[in-house]
Amino acid sequence: MSRLYLRCAICDRQQADGLISGAAWGKLELPPGAEVEHPALKGSMFRVCPSCKERHPDWEQSLLESFGVIPPAELRAEAQ
Repeated sequence: MSRLYLRCAICDRQQADGLISGAAWGKLELPPGAEVEHPALKGSMFRVCPSCKERHPDWEQSLLESFGVIPPAELRAEAQ
């Protein structure tokens, strides 16, 4: 039987998926139509480990910016 792992999109940490451990991980669903290739992407969902979630309070926005799904905050501010 193959074991399923959660992989952090920020630090690349892997952990066996389980009900208790998986609940502590952050989840980020990609917007419709966004296409990204990354080992931490499962379907259209990124996961972030509890440590990175705590260290990076803006992890959702940072991930979307780093993969080019949304423009960086500086560009969004200039456009307004």
